[in-house]
Amino acid sequence: MEYALAAVLIALVIYGIVKRASDRYSNMTEQEFEAEAQRGSSIGGAMAEVQKIVDSSHHVEYVQEEAERMEADGSESGDKPETGPFPQRRKD
Repeated sequence: MEYALAAVLIALVIYGIVKRASDRYSNMTEQEFEAEAQRGSSIGGAMAEVQKIVDSSHHVEYVQEEAERMEADGSESGDKPETGPFPQRRKD
């Protein structure tokens, strides 16, 4: 019985979210929708700040990984260099 009640409650919450989201944009004109899309979300900035507080080392790790990746991409690989006094030319 408890599981059925929880399932009904979750379904109602999901239905409410979908209904609210669909009603919000269905009556907008194209210009209103574009203006809404261009406006920044305040919740996005807040979430970024919370992420910085919770996991402050993430940015440092990302920068280090990116630097290592760039170094690995820039390193030369392939044939070993020739060790003689004069490089031998290939005969085609």
